Order: sequence, then structure tokens, then C-alpha cells
Amino acid sequence: MLGLVTSSFIIGVGLFQVPAGIIAARYGADKLAVFGILLASSCALGTGLSENILQIALLRFMVGVGMACFFGPSVILISKFLGRRAEGLGIGLINSAHAIGGILGIFTWIVLAQLTGWRIGLIIGGALGLVTGIILSVSLSRTNPFSIRREENLSPPNGEPSDLEPKKISPEIGISMSGLRHTLFNKSLIILGTTLLSFQAGSSIILTFIVLYLGGVLSIDYTVAGLIGSLNLVIALFSSPLFGLLYDRTRKAKKILIISGLASAISIWGMTFPSVYVIIPSMIFSAIFLSAGFVVVYAEAKRTNRIQGLDPKYQTLAVSFVNGISLFGAFWVPFLFSFAAERFGFAIAWLVGGLIVLAFILPAFKLK
Repeated sequence: MLGLVTSSFIIGVGLFQVPAGIIAARYGADKLAVFGILLASSCALGTGLSENILQIALLRFMVGVGMACFFGPSVILISKFLGRRAEGLGIGLINSAHAIGGILGIFTWIVLAQLTGWRIGLIIGGALGLVTGIILSVSLSRTNPFSIRREENLSPPNGEPSDLEPKKISPEIGISMSGLRHTLFNKSLIILGTTLLSFQAGSSIILTFIVLYLGGVLSIDYTVAGLIGSLNLVIALFSSPLFGLLYDRTRKAKKILIISGLASAISIWGMTFPSVYVIIPSMIFSAIFLSAGFVVVYAEAKRTNRIQGLDPKYQTLAVSFVNGISLFGAFWVPFLFSFAAERFGFAIAWLVGGLIVLAFILPAFKLK
């Protein structure tokens, strides 16, 4: 059931990344971001009122749809506020915010569920999300991020003229099939999306199964297991902005992604040893290098749109497209992991997980 619920969410996020990017190009990233967080929060709240596992799976699918509408626009919005020279840092800050939410979800909500029941926990989480959506709507209505022009008077970072002097194009009115085609069939974006699948797979199996593994297999108290599981996110909270700064300074996307992918696979293999003295360091290293993959891929996708001379309105679509490839392409990973764990044990399952991460990092070698 855990595999079904997780995969339902991933399918929802993956299927609607491209439609969300197209809608953002037409109506604006700010409006879509508000809609997305309100939809996701409403369905998360509704999960607490569900009556059976199929309703939960359907609602988690809709939460995924809402998050698909939110994530791509959020990357573009924060980049607009911070400017081009800090786009990696901006995406790192978004990842840090995700980590904070994950820490609350994987640790605090375990305690909350034990005290009040899982339904009340989900209702409270959904209600807090709705409040966040209202605050976001009010904030964006007061300040239009697309009126900010911080990117215009920048000196070239690290002598990279192609990044600062893209092909000059006239902004399109509305959206066009040509703009959509150049984004959705862009070879560099497809490679980035396939590479991100590696980090998506590693992150999903750790966050989904680590608490169950520690508590159910190694017989660790579930509160302690939640605390250990949250290490993955605590570390990412600090490592994501650091990798964003590293990317901003070097633009070495290919090298960072390959090293991070290899290190992530090795860290996941460390989970095969049933000892907290091995699992905790493995969690820490996996958190460091998995966070690097997300930050660098999203920043490079936005930059690819710019240096190839595409209309800036398709930047949300570029980020969403890359995210969609990774999410929809990884929907089967929780199923395969749970099957391997049930049939052969968690040691084999972690081995399979590391192999998946390793296999999908190979496309990074084709990056320019």
C-alpha cells in the first residue's frame, strides 16, 4: 500500500509537469503557483477524511498535480527575485525549504500521528498548507516579480559571454507551437531530465522506506527512526544552498552531477549493512549528494533556455519538463523497491536502489 500511495503521488506530479509549464507560459507563473499550493493542500486535507486506500491514492495523485503546478513556477519566481548570478543559490534555498517541510513531515508528524491519529495529522497539514497559499497570494499581489529587472546590468560571471549574451529574440504574444517544440524536444533538457531521474529515484526510496526499514526491520523505536530518517533532509537543508553557490561560481554542471550520482549510489549501498553506525553516515552522504543533483539540474535547465535563445516565458516549461521526465520516469521505483524488499529482503532492495541511481547517472556524460 505504501508503494501504491507513493507512486500515485509521483504519477500525478510527473504527468502534469508539462501541462503546468504550458499554462504558466500562457497565464503567468505567479497565478499557477498559488493555484498549485491551494490544490495540493486541499487534497492533503481531504486525505485525512478518506475512507479507503483507493481514495487515499486518488487524493495523493491530486496532491501531485498541485505540486506540479507549484514547483516549476516557484523556481522561476525566486530566480526573478534574486537575479541571474544567484539562480543556483535560489534553487538551493527552495530545496532547503522542501527539506524543512520534509523534516516536519517525517519526524514531527510521526509524533503528531501517535498522539492524535494519522487523520488529524493530515488535516492539520492540509490546513497549514491552505494558510501558506493565502499568504503567497497576498505577497505576490503586492509585488510583481516580473517587474524586477535585476538581470539586465550584470557583469559576465567567470567570463561566460554565451550565458550573458544569448540570441536576441522578440517576446512572443501568447504561446506558439514553435516555442513548445523547441522546449519539449530539446536534447539538453531531455538529458538533464533523465539524469535527474537518478537523484529522484534515490531520494524517493530513502524518504519512503527508511523509517519503515529502521523501525520494522531493525526494531528501532519509530520516534528514533523518524529522527534518523530526517537526517537526510537536515543535511540537505544546508548542502543545497552550498551546491547552488558552487554552481553559480563554476557552471560545472556535468562534473558536479557525475560525482554526485556516483557518491549517491555508493551511499545507498551502505544501507545494506544493518547497523546504525553504517546507516547514519550513509544517510548523511546520500543527503549531501542527492541535494546537489536537484539544485544543479534545475539551474542548468533554466540556463539552457536562456543560452539557446528561447523566449523567457518558456523557462517554467523547461524546468517543469525536466522535472516531469524524472518524476514520471521514476514512478515505478517505489514499486520495484517494495517488491524486492518483500521478496528478497531490504539488503537486496537497497542494492537494487543503488544500481538504479548508478544507471540513470550515465546520461550526464553526454552533457556539454
